[in-house]
Amino acid sequence: MSNKPFIIFPEPRSSGRHKRKSRPPTYHFPEPSRQVERVGHKLEILENAFNAQDPNRVVLRNDPGSAEVEKVLVVETVGAIDEFFKALKNLEGLEWLTEFDEEEITPDDDFYVSEEERAKGLTGRLYLIMSNQQGVQQLLSMWNTYRENPTHPQFQHGKAKWKHLFNQLKDIRLWNSEDRLRETGVLEDWADRVQTQQEEIPVEIELWCRKNAPDRVRVETRVRQLVSALAGSVKSNVEIESIAYHGLLAKLPIVAVQRILESRDVELVQAQEVMFFRPVSQSLIQKVSDATSSEPAIAVENLPQGDPIAALLDGLPLENHQRLAGRIIVDDPDGWASSYLAADRLHGTAMASLIIHGELDASEPPISAPLYIRPILKSLHRGPNIYEVTPEELLPVDLIYRAVRRIFEEDNGEPAIAPQVKIINLSIGILGRTFLKFPSPLARLLDYLSCKYRVLFMVSAGNHLDDIELDKERSEGEALVGNPAELQKEVLKAIVDKSRLRRILSPAESINSLTVGAIHNDYSIFPPVSGRFNPFSINTLPSPFSAQGTGFKRAIKPELFHNGGRALYMLKPGTTHEKVTLQRVDTNCVPGQKVACPGVSFGDVSAVRNTRGTSNASALVTREAIKAFQILKDLARENGRMYNADYALLIKTLLVHSASWGESCSAIAEALGISARHELITRLIGYGKLNSDRILGCTDQRATMLGYGELQEERAHVYHVPLPPCLIGQQVKRRVTVTLSWFAPTIPSSTKYRQALLWFSPFGDTREDGNLGEQLQVNRVECDPRAVKRGTIQHEVFEGDAAVTFVPEDSLQIQVNCRPEIGRLAEPVPYALAVSLEVAPSLSLPIYEEIRAKLRTVIEVETRPV
Repeated sequence: MSNKPFIIFPEPRSSGRHKRKSRPPTYHFPEPSRQVERVGHKLEILENAFNAQDPNRVVLRNDPGSAEVEKVLVVETVGAIDEFFKALKNLEGLEWLTEFDEEEITPDDDFYVSEEERAKGLTGRLYLIMSNQQGVQQLLSMWNTYRENPTHPQFQHGKAKWKHLFNQLKDIRLWNSEDRLRETGVLEDWADRVQTQQEEIPVEIELWCRKNAPDRVRVETRVRQLVSALAGSVKSNVEIESIAYHGLLAKLPIVAVQRILESRDVELVQAQEVMFFRPVSQSLIQKVSDATSSEPAIAVENLPQGDPIAALLDGLPLENHQRLAGRIIVDDPDGWASSYLAADRLHGTAMASLIIHGELDASEPPISAPLYIRPILKSLHRGPNIYEVTPEELLPVDLIYRAVRRIFEEDNGEPAIAPQVKIINLSIGILGRTFLKFPSPLARLLDYLSCKYRVLFMVSAGNHLDDIELDKERSEGEALVGNPAELQKEVLKAIVDKSRLRRILSPAESINSLTVGAIHNDYSIFPPVSGRFNPFSINTLPSPFSAQGTGFKRAIKPELFHNGGRALYMLKPGTTHEKVTLQRVDTNCVPGQKVACPGVSFGDVSAVRNTRGTSNASALVTREAIKAFQILKDLARENGRMYNADYALLIKTLLVHSASWGESCSAIAEALGISARHELITRLIGYGKLNSDRILGCTDQRATMLGYGELQEERAHVYHVPLPPCLIGQQVKRRVTVTLSWFAPTIPSSTKYRQALLWFSPFGDTREDGNLGEQLQVNRVECDPRAVKRGTIQHEVFEGDAAVTFVPEDSLQIQVNCRPEIGRLAEPVPYALAVSLEVAPSLSLPIYEEIRAKLRTVIEVETRPV
């Protein structure tokens, strides 16, 4: 058990940042004459589209100011054109909206990387531009100049980016109905609701967020008219400029939705003012079950003191449950409790139970701080099932925005309700469909709020509960179940093969949040059940139901994994399927994680049941985060430097710093026939499973040093890590772990999105100065060094066992660098750093004491009066 405090680094030395060198691919583009042949007719189609009269627009027009037709242009290029948005600033009638990266462009005879790599896939970009008649005429004018003379002087003076655009232009078209509907999940949601004969069907209509308020009013008015024309209604609207969001919550009659499902020839889905249609909410089904039991009454002791450190945004909990009473602060400003039956309070009760007590089977002490809970779900009864859903009369973005602001800001004359909160748990996994190419509105909101309030959001990755089809004939099922090692391999293969259908659920792509996946493990003990089996033979693998990464721009997501409970499976009965198919057994019985729940009988406040899911894993990580905060606060009482520490970032860093791949790496690599550092392992397991012991402190053989600060653009901080003399000449296995995290400001209108990039270099001002690999003879293991820099957490592990020689005064140098990815940084970027050096406990080397003594000497020198 860890029993030594973390070591705080002395103040770092300021420096200029390291320069990162990248070599973009060299593309082959077609000659201008070929581009004229390829693209000319498409521009003619655009011109005709703007010249054609739109009769519906005339009918709905209320004033002359809305007469001008506007359309969204989709400009697709091979390769990116840096800062193309600046080229639009001086052109009337063309307004920059946003851009999306394209990573799967098929090469052809016009566009390819090189003759040697003609089959290699291309990357490019979609530029979304709002245009009116004047704007498209200017575009056509420049195109005509390019067509007649690609080397025209105007392309050398101020309009060079337009020449690059025409050279690289792959396609140009209008944003269409399929863009608004495809892969958002709305078509599936509508089909399900139509099948159940819902008379009114809710939908979120995300509008293009225009820069000017009058434009936003105008386009919203038009869309409201289009909704009314379908006999629908708009219930609410939300504008959040900070995340470029403008949305409407509408309800459409079933006949209108049926018409849209059958044909896209409906003006609402053709409206150029609309960016996306999205489902309003996804419901979480909790079946009423007698698979609960009541525990004996427990003594109420060790009730929490002080302010809440963590907040839970979830369903309403059973406040007087014996496991929760006196330990939670429920804030229900909207008065939802009056219509939320006690028997329905399942998910919020389970999540609160896991955060406060952990798995009840583990018999751990409760957390020492109260838990703040704000309900964002309501209960809904349909047949034998209880649904806990985000209310269909509210947009989730607006609901969560208001809930978080209430925590930190004055609300209706009342002071902030819980401003000391550092962690917010969002363990519902039901607010969105699978993450696509660009962060969803809710993910963008979490990123914005993280920076504004310096708070860490804990988000569950999401669950996929579909059957698992294996690449084995159905007749082989029984034999496969009888061979656990082979079954494990086949299940892992099937999960990877279906990865496109098992992506993380929004808002898990939020770059500043910590996304948590589930390990297929728990503390329950259960007897074998005939016909039911665990698909995995080891307990460190990601759960078969846990959503997979990656995140935005292929960042590592989920970053962290924790126990999410075991699920049992059975062979799918019948003969309609050709392959071995595994069905998940849906039950509240063991296995799984024991949690508090409402009782079956009225007034029962001691009931428990077993559950499983990535929500559970996220709740358990939140519990560890609260422990980490208490450790840091105790450390701050002894270290004056920590008065200005950013605790949310230190917690984020410590949680990931504790993670490693462990035995799951070799099991996955063997099953898939890949190397131990293949990207598929990262996609399945992220940075690895959280190790609780490493969050609590250090050991004699493991020293963990913490640093933190803020960096201006183009600057760096250099940290010195003393080398312990006891390692000199020792041929022993040693490990160095370095973790850096930060909250990145974001630019929602840019495909880069993340405005600031921070990264550490395992050396000082030069590669020869304090070089980690050379001085300790260690090499990178686990995650790919390129993948770790794509998000807001860089976590790297280095190992080696060769004998090393250095002088006792030597130190490693870890340099934390900052550069903007978009524009200029308005404010410095906060970060936190953790560095651990360790050897096996059996070696009895005094790593901790030697490093601590050296750093104490440095601090004494720094603080000694001159």
